[in-house]
Amino acid sequence: MSFRTVGSRRLGRGAFLTLDRLHLIGPEGESIERDVVSHPGGVGVLAIDQGECILVRQYRVALNQDVLEIPAGKLSGPDEDPEAAAHRELQEEIGATTPHLDLLGVTYPSPGYSNEALHLYTASDLTITDSEPDGVEEVHAEIVRISLADLLAMVKEGQIIDAKTQIAVLLATSDRPLRLSESGGLH
Repeated sequence: MSFRTVGSRRLGRGAFLTLDRLHLIGPEGESIERDVVSHPGGVGVLAIDQGECILVRQYRVALNQDVLEIPAGKLSGPDEDPEAAAHRELQEEIGATTPHLDLLGVTYPSPGYSNEALHLYTASDLTITDSEPDGVEEVHAEIVRISLADLLAMVKEGQIIDAKTQIAVLLATSDRPLRLSESGGLH
């Protein structure tokens, strides 16, 4: 099965996203158009301090509500190291530093229309200082501590609606965490 991109047209550009309409030729020669959102990628960190997960409850404009989630953010560009971005987001959102991050995996939240790759980590051995919020949502965010067992129960009961948080918690608490490769496959 092979699809070939034979053309594209830029439909729009935002602060960090682009929207393109791609023209493809399908395996049997059919002409197809698909819209694709290009995203620089992001990181999320399940931070654990003294047996408690440190999360952030912050306003998310697309949902018009506050969302409880792990510290997370976008890469500043295609060349930013995801681990460096994860360290930055820990400091900005919850005022934490750590000497070491463990990669849970890389996932693609919406591959039907976006190329966003999300690198998920766990962090422990935290040093807590003052947060350094970057943006109005972070300034008004609330830092929340929850035991990992309670957070897992909240995920299973549907109280955590953020996908990256769900995935990180489920991977971190599974008997044999799945390791997702850079290409999105298991290894």
